[in-house]
Amino acid sequence: MSSGQTRRLRVGRAYTKRTAPLYVPLIFWATGATGMVAGLLDLDRVRRLLFSSAAATGPILGAVHLLTLAGLTMVMMGALYQLVPVLFNGSPVRVIRSVSQWALYTAGLVFFIWGLNGQSHGLVWIGSGATGAGILYFLVNMGGLYQRRSTWNITAWFFTAALFYLALTVVMGGLLLLSGRTGIGSFAHELSIHLVIALGGWFGLLVAGASYRLWAMFGRKHREPRYWQATWVLANLSIVVLVVGNLSMIPSLVDAGWIVELGACGAYLADMVPAGLIDRRTMQDGALRLLIPSMGFLWVWQILGSVALWDHQPTLWRPAILAYGLGWVGMNFMGFSQKIVPFMVWLHRYAHVHGRGKMPRLKDIWPSKWTLVPFWAGTVGISLVIAGAGLSQPMLFQGGMALVVLAWLMLFVAGIRAVAGPHHLSDL
Repeated sequence: MSSGQTRRLRVGRAYTKRTAPLYVPLIFWATGATGMVAGLLDLDRVRRLLFSSAAATGPILGAVHLLTLAGLTMVMMGALYQLVPVLFNGSPVRVIRSVSQWALYTAGLVFFIWGLNGQSHGLVWIGSGATGAGILYFLVNMGGLYQRRSTWNITAWFFTAALFYLALTVVMGGLLLLSGRTGIGSFAHELSIHLVIALGGWFGLLVAGASYRLWAMFGRKHREPRYWQATWVLANLSIVVLVVGNLSMIPSLVDAGWIVELGACGAYLADMVPAGLIDRRTMQDGALRLLIPSMGFLWVWQILGSVALWDHQPTLWRPAILAYGLGWVGMNFMGFSQKIVPFMVWLHRYAHVHGRGKMPRLKDIWPSKWTLVPFWAGTVGISLVIAGAGLSQPMLFQGGMALVVLAWLMLFVAGIRAVAGPHHLSDL
């Protein structure tokens, strides 16, 4: 195929037995990106409540769960349907099972968020039940992949722990709902424990495990991580100690758990830097460049969280959690998705004719110029959101949110263009 010619993309045609059809992860990612944008807009809408003592009201909870469940968790589910079969060298989940799980989970979220915003107890119960069932269905699907696995690796350790914490997150969410609506089963620091398990266990270990895998795939150095065992052990230990410390209301245990968590992040950083995090040649790649601010936001989380904990400034947990969720978790997905999507498109559309002539490369499917807006809008926007939340400045927060929404919208548009084609060849 000569330069300038194009090929029409047939979405979802599978050319490998080790990956799901292309549309399976794409429906999760498209829904997740939509959930992120909706959650950002909703959180901006209720920003004044966020800065007040009414931060646990239905509208705030609705916005938070749009971001965490409809946004980040949705995209992570799509990523695992794609990555886990490859990790285990096994067959993917059957399409009917993955798509029906997506439908159940999405329907549950619609009713759950609707109920939270409308203060409808009935819709909240129906939605939470369906959402929990959708997550359980997902865990069952993942369990089937584990049964059919033929290999094991570093990333599998992180994914296994993350899936365990996802199950615990659902249990904790159910207990919070029960205690909030009926007063039954309430216990000390239940919200803090829910956040520890969800943020540190489900999100934290999953993103760390995916980073180890994806840096090996797309980074230039392809080095084996040296400290992953320390990262894994310390991360799990910190979660256990923080949960026990909050349950027992022993401040010294909470302090110890936070110190261990700092150690886990240090071990993780010690692996990411040699993998190419600050390598000049690697950072010429616009998608991978997004991972520098994502790591910076992880340390903003550490600094703000340390001040909030040890200097007794609980309001700093708001910007700290935003730095963690939008900054580290969100920008990791934004960066790696710009590598995964073109790779998947190439695999499903062009791999079967590899060697039969000139074909698009990954940079032809997702040009580097498409990375500029998500990088700058995301980095500046999240910085403003953190500053606005920390200083209780709604206008600063609103400006930052507008930029973050722009970053996700441009990522969504670029993803559609990458999937839909046509893919023009660049000069070779």
